[in-house]
Amino acid sequence: MAAEPVGPSADPEAEKLSPAEFCRLERQLVADMAMRKKRNVKMNLAQQLKVQLLEFVEAADPEPSLFTATLAEAVIAVSDGPSTGPAQAVASDVQMDWHLACTSRGFVVWLRETASARMSS
Repeated sequence: MAAEPVGPSADPEAEKLSPAEFCRLERQLVADMAMRKKRNVKMNLAQQLKVQLLEFVEAADPEPSLFTATLAEAVIAVSDGPSTGPAQAVASDVQMDWHLACTSRGFVVWLRETASARMSS
């Protein structure tokens, strides 16, 4: 009887995320931050921008190689007028998380498990 693997799947393909799945999971985590408090806490501007950016990229469902370009389009789309600074700052955070999801199987497993656990609670 062979031992079962412990930790992330032995199949690296099992942990890969599409940009759409990544955005959906990240969006769930951001939305949960405001809802998990006992009192009704509204999302702050950065959280709202992050959700808008993630929704844009998720709807576009780009190939992984086009994630950054699509995120740049999202910055322009969600910004009010020519001032894109706040959206760029939040997009930088999203880009870092995407990079981590592309390079860390453990992060992908954590992201899926955490989003799933919070949805069921």
